[in-house]
Amino acid sequence: MSTHTISTTELSRSLSNILNKVHYQGESYQIKRGKEIIAKIIPDATKKSILKVTDLNKVLKSLPHLDSKDQQAFEKDIEKIRIKMKQKEKPWD
Repeated sequence: MSTHTISTTELSRSLSNILNKVHYQGESYQIKRGKEIIAKIIPDATKKSILKVTDLNKVLKSLPHLDSKDQQAFEKDIEKIRIKMKQKEKPWD
């Protein structure tokens, strides 16, 4: 989560875009009037965190994996399903 400092003018010109970044990307903003920070816009802490696409590989690697025996059985099951699906593609034959 990154924090940006923007002016009140920039906030007024880009409010919708800034709110989207806060909501969807978890970014935070400090609003500055002159030289003083007068407000902060931060994501709602009660909401569940959003998984970023860049973290997807890390999450997938952390999940349980099939051992080689189960993996081969799974591949056979998928192949059987594909054969049955092909047979049903042309019900008029």
